[in-house]
Amino acid sequence: MAETIPLARPSIGDAERSAAQRVLSGTQLTSGPELKRFEALLAETSGRSHAIAMSSGTSALELALWAIGVGPGDAVLVTAFGFPAAANAVAARGATPVAVDVHEQSWLMDFEAAARAANSSTKAIVTIDQLGAVTSSREIDSLQLRTSLPVLSDAACGLGGTDADGRPGGVAGRMATFSFHPRKLITTGEGGAVVCDDEELAIRLRELRNHGQVGNGRFAGIGTNARLDECGAAIGCAQLARLAPMLTERRMLVDGYHQRLEHLRESGKLRWQVLADGSQHANQSFSIVLEKRLGRDAVVGALQAKGIGCGVATYSFAEIGIHKEAGLAPVAKSLHEGALSLPLYIGMRSAELDRVCDALAEVLS
Repeated sequence: MAETIPLARPSIGDAERSAAQRVLSGTQLTSGPELKRFEALLAETSGRSHAIAMSSGTSALELALWAIGVGPGDAVLVTAFGFPAAANAVAARGATPVAVDVHEQSWLMDFEAAARAANSSTKAIVTIDQLGAVTSSREIDSLQLRTSLPVLSDAACGLGGTDADGRPGGVAGRMATFSFHPRKLITTGEGGAVVCDDEELAIRLRELRNHGQVGNGRFAGIGTNARLDECGAAIGCAQLARLAPMLTERRMLVDGYHQRLEHLRESGKLRWQVLADGSQHANQSFSIVLEKRLGRDAVVGALQAKGIGCGVATYSFAEIGIHKEAGLAPVAKSLHEGALSLPLYIGMRSAELDRVCDALAEVLS
């Protein structure tokens, strides 16, 4: 039996191990120089003035919403197709997530639908850079002007990508958030961050992640513990130094998928995400949507039986029981039912691409 090809695999090498060992050989394991260096590098990479590292991408979302005063009685518009962390973060603040559908080709927020959905109860809007496709910064800026609402860009998968105007993932909106989970382009183990250009907002976020402290033993209000540790920050610095070559390798792999699967796309058996001209996908994942009659779950089972790691691409949070009242989002629902992710990771070989694509063609035949 051939070895299973995993869906994903973090890329950890000597630089990351040395970084962690450097921290472990010292005496400061939290809130030290590695954190400051990581935050500076992340702000530069995302084109922002401030980066505030957090213990997870979810904590980054929750504290970003907390910082702008989202709370009970508020509604927050959220891109319907995406991991439910954003909707869960809204609900954790006591607010109501409202699903906004996505475009059929890009799988990104339909901004006209968002503008129509905004009302007097709406406190904020959350866009999602799905699977590494960066939401248009021009559209985000326009939506903020049209609605007078802050837009939070959930750029968990968008780091390293650019929109059609060449602007990097995380640069748009009042704030943007990142995740550094092992499935993301760079990892700190667990971890996340908020980036912004507003100094007062950055100060507020730093207080919130550290129990509301404004100084040693001085508390401005209630906060929580959402600090990223020094080991994670040191690993993150090493990962950011490798971001460009890792992006190049991922793009080469996705180009390889496109070439090998083009005949199945032309036959109508599957399709993939299509972005505006000029965009650069970060390729956090490579996902396809199957023709409806093929049955995504059956295909996943058949591929797994052949030793191919694969699974649901992501979700429409409005189709998950806890958010059933979020509203209708038919395009997101269709993607929820038919999209699947195929293996993609640094170090994946051409022979493994061949095996995945041959297995998929066999199953679909």
